[in-house]
Amino acid sequence: MERLLPRPFASNGGWLSLLLPLALAVSYLHSHTTTPACSSSDAVHRYLIVIALGTCLRTLCFLLSSGWALNWLFNLLPAFVTSACLALQPETTWITSLIGGFLITTLYQHVYISVMRALPKTFSFGEAAILVQGLVLFLLNATSRIYALFALQAKPITDFGQLNAIMQSALICLLTVCVLLALLPVLRQPLPFYFLIGLLLVAVTCAPVTQPLPLIALLNFILRDQKRLIVIVFYIILVALTGATVSWQLGNSTQANTRVRKIFHLLIVLVFVPGLVYQCALLYIATGVAFAVFVVLELLRLLQMPPFGNTLVAAFESFKDVKDSGQLALTPFCLLIGCSLPIWLTCCPCGQSDNPSLLMLLSGVLAVGVGDTAASVVGSKYGRNKWSNSTRSVEGTIAFVVSILLSVWFLELGGILDLTQGQWFATVFAALNAALVEAFTDQVDNLVLPLVFYILVGLA
Repeated sequence: MERLLPRPFASNGGWLSLLLPLALAVSYLHSHTTTPACSSSDAVHRYLIVIALGTCLRTLCFLLSSGWALNWLFNLLPAFVTSACLALQPETTWITSLIGGFLITTLYQHVYISVMRALPKTFSFGEAAILVQGLVLFLLNATSRIYALFALQAKPITDFGQLNAIMQSALICLLTVCVLLALLPVLRQPLPFYFLIGLLLVAVTCAPVTQPLPLIALLNFILRDQKRLIVIVFYIILVALTGATVSWQLGNSTQANTRVRKIFHLLIVLVFVPGLVYQCALLYIATGVAFAVFVVLELLRLLQMPPFGNTLVAAFESFKDVKDSGQLALTPFCLLIGCSLPIWLTCCPCGQSDNPSLLMLLSGVLAVGVGDTAASVVGSKYGRNKWSNSTRSVEGTIAFVVSILLSVWFLELGGILDLTQGQWFATVFAALNAALVEAFTDQVDNLVLPLVFYILVGLA
């Protein structure tokens, strides 16, 4: 434990390791009550919940055993619990469950410690737990999907199924590139690096995961609907505005303040709300594309790869938050991930025209894009009364709650949402609790608040 350097001035955040298991469990229960057609992925979802629970226990045992001298049986507890829960699933045997439980928890702890050592002062222990939990769950889910594609010849036929297969295969290819760059220093030179990125593009567009190939499938999907083209043009305009904002800030040669950084929160609201309401499947693949672009840009910055490296370093220095104390640009990544997590975690997020999960899918946008932005702007300008043991103001917390409730009310007036009395109660409860978490936590808001809001609003 003493060799691991967490993010300075942050608590260990061990409670964050509970969020993904709870979110997956809420998603599973919600899908059974609102979208029973998603039962085809029932078994995979159950396995992911069990594995998420096992990684959570592994994190908590790791943190506890680092503070006290606990025996080796205590450290084996997560593996035994995971194996026992896996054995309760009808598709597994005791032997495969025992092996799987030990392998998964051991792999998780190895990756977890490796991430903390490779990226010192970047994450709190809880933030690293969410990152590595997400990575392990993604790999297991993607592996099961790819096995179904090739071993069972179960090619997806729906638009969302094809986009999901394309995104998962693309992110696996991107992860492979990142691992190769970490293991082989020779690839960190400009020529090998750009050659590797070229191979990545070829693999993503030509991998035989859909029929037809991904590039053709994507073009067919985009060109089939005129409204989809309009949304894409709108997204391109927003990307241009983002670039203009960064260019303007770099021209000022000053550090971006909180209000300037919150411009990106408003832009992401403009991306997600129209996408979720009118083009859910397009938004789903767009989140994967945006994440991949973020990763490539971050590689260019970290490796200071010409001709873009120096500009990206200057942009990071200008916009970085106090929580960006390590090597990674943590807060922009967490902003995208936080807003995308609801659509990634929800079963069949884009399956119905009258989407019963829309309020849950909006969790990230409401918590971070609306609530956190309002709290930051109002708190920095009008905040006079500070919470005890916190730098946040009471005025900002009130603005957080009011802005979310007003946004949900306007969406209901516009016919976009149709909430029952129970859902309204859950929304108020979620807004209040997320506001208090925002006021008192020292973890990254962009990552924590969407999950807290998603879990609470999904209980309705």
